[in-house]
Amino acid sequence: MIPLKTILVPMDFSEPSKKALTYGLTLAAQFNAKLIISHIVPESSALTYAFPTETFEIEKEQYEKARREIEKLTPPEYAAKLHLQTIVKIGSVEEELLGIVKDEAVSLIVMGTHGRRYLGRWFIGSVTEHMLRKVPVPLLTVSHIEAEKHAIGLVSLKRVLYATDLSDSSSSSLRYAIELARGTGAQLTVTHVVDYADAFLWGAGFTNIEDERAKWIQEMRKKLEALVTQEKPPDMGIETLVLEGKPFERILEIAQTRDMDLIILNLQSKGLLERAFLGSTAERVVRVAPIPVLSIPVAVGSSFP
Repeated sequence: MIPLKTILVPMDFSEPSKKALTYGLTLAAQFNAKLIISHIVPESSALTYAFPTETFEIEKEQYEKARREIEKLTPPEYAAKLHLQTIVKIGSVEEELLGIVKDEAVSLIVMGTHGRRYLGRWFIGSVTEHMLRKVPVPLLTVSHIEAEKHAIGLVSLKRVLYATDLSDSSSSSLRYAIELARGTGAQLTVTHVVDYADAFLWGAGFTNIEDERAKWIQEMRKKLEALVTQEKPPDMGIETLVLEGKPFERILEIAQTRDMDLIILNLQSKGLLERAFLGSTAERVVRVAPIPVLSIPVAVGSSFP
């Protein structure tokens, strides 16, 4: 089974973070997972030296306000059925969130982002970007909130797209995608995008580029089919697609044309603590995707049975 026991939803009370809560509620209900809703009150360290008493009162007030707001966010009909926990802390947003992930053995984080509507800036500054670099667990980013406010409740996941780079971690990450799709009752599509920007790696001396291109596509199709055949449960149908072009563009295109509800990607990494993320396909998809994106660290894929 998918290792989804504790879900963390950080709240900054923006509309994107409220939308993220709907996905946290949905997955917690479908996987019988514990749901932690957290808010970090930024410490006013710059004011502490000059006005320690006033700063303490301000932080205490914000702490109590955040706790009351979180209690009002979750509809009573869901709160009664789910294992919910509220955590409000004062301090560095990023450090406190990473501390919660470790202390509470969080297995999935769901975060709201402002997306390109806000010129690509992440919610709470660059916290989401830093979390994507450092967290050892999958992170589901939810962005592009519509103009109207989003009602908090459960959402439906009917179609899931897993985009694989066919790296060594693909098998275990595909198993994660399969279990997530099965758990939500969604149809799973698995795709690989061939990027011809790397065509020079084929070497010199080819007399017919089109022949080599066709052979390469066939090779990738066979590899993708073998991967899916190896991991696919007997009672589950999985669609496979091999596409050509720039990976992030084709991933977004297929997600739109197939009306996908969720994109799943691998996060490649040079190391757990500082993932090589900026400028990657995953980073571009996360920033502009009109649907939620689940980013799976290699470390998770490698440990998934």
